[in-house]
Amino acid sequence: MKRGSIQLRLVLPLVAAMLLLLGGCGPNEHERAAQAAVWDFNNGNFPAAIAKLHSLAQETNGDFVLNNLRLGSVALAAGDLDEAEAAFLRAYEVLNSVGVNNGGRSLGAVVVAEDMKVWKGEPFERAMANHYLGLTYYMRGDYANARACYENALFKLRDYADDQGNKRDAREVDSDFALASLMLGKCWVHLGRSDLAQANFDRAVSLRPDLAPIARLASEGKNNVLLVVDFGYGPQKVQTGDGSLAGFRPTAAQVGSIPSPTVVVDGRPVGLQGTDLPPMDLLAVAQQQRWQSIDTIRTIKNVVGYGLMGAGAYEGLRQHNDPLLGLALFGAGMLVRGSATADLRFWDTLPRTTFVLPLQLPPGRHTISVEFPAVGLTQTWRGLVAPEQGEATYYFRMLRWSTGPFDSPTSPLPAVKP
Repeated sequence: MKRGSIQLRLVLPLVAAMLLLLGGCGPNEHERAAQAAVWDFNNGNFPAAIAKLHSLAQETNGDFVLNNLRLGSVALAAGDLDEAEAAFLRAYEVLNSVGVNNGGRSLGAVVVAEDMKVWKGEPFERAMANHYLGLTYYMRGDYANARACYENALFKLRDYADDQGNKRDAREVDSDFALASLMLGKCWVHLGRSDLAQANFDRAVSLRPDLAPIARLASEGKNNVLLVVDFGYGPQKVQTGDGSLAGFRPTAAQVGSIPSPTVVVDGRPVGLQGTDLPPMDLLAVAQQQRWQSIDTIRTIKNVVGYGLMGAGAYEGLRQHNDPLLGLALFGAGMLVRGSATADLRFWDTLPRTTFVLPLQLPPGRHTISVEFPAVGLTQTWRGLVAPEQGEATYYFRMLRWSTGPFDSPTSPLPAVKP
């Protein structure tokens, strides 16, 4: 038997196996269900979205973290703190574990495709996961656990900057997540450590001087209501170039600047005293390389794929060649290159930005509306409690088809007289 024929018999089964493994490029049933849930969420149908995501979030597959983050986002918008906290906590535990993508799953990613791995997101998505779990604790008045989440968010970011070999970038990374510094400072206010609170407020202002009004009001601790308002839509991960790289769209320039909110309490506008500035813009953040993960497996598969394609082309062109062997090698290279296509999964319920709006209101129950007149968005909640002492925190997720009025969810705060 000829040597080329022997090689061909060895290569063809490998090609056939790769074809079987790579079969079915379209979304599977679970992915279609998740996409339908996100569509429900964007259209304000929170119960339908929660029903779809609740079962998906229990599946321990590669989308476990992503589906739990989706569920947490929807539950938080619906005012269901129990569901939101449980979902964010499940995602948090995986994101902060060691070895999630080691062993068999990484081997599967090398042989088949990148999306066999457990999705852990980009650095900015992991930072937002820490933020939202911290926010659920903060809304419950559990400031110690909230503090730990916000500290972990900043710690992870500094670690990420250091891992890239550019320690000077750690401060720049923090500058894009001043939201965590502000909320960490507020946690310390409630925990009675004014010194640590002021240190975090000072840090936020040093990174973003325009946040000085928010930091000043937060440090005084005189507000009895805090509105956390999510606006817009976060970045979407898209395929670019030859399919092995991923970018984020749209850019901040493509959609324009972030509009300012107004707040109406019991039919009357209230002054925001310069706090109506966004602490971050995820569309801008996503464009920066220091907020993006580097996938060495994808790079290796690119090199291997091009190598096989080159070997196949050489075999096809050389004298006394075996054309079938050359075709098999070239085909194998194309398959490996195909499996190097970027993982395009992303957290598709993220906002573009999060406003932090401290208010001092008369004790009692109020109807509160947050409005963005420039884009015609509004959302109204009735019966929100402004306590005589302490602080009540309420979350608004601004969506086109979710205007309200909604009734206040059950509050852990003691009832106060209207």
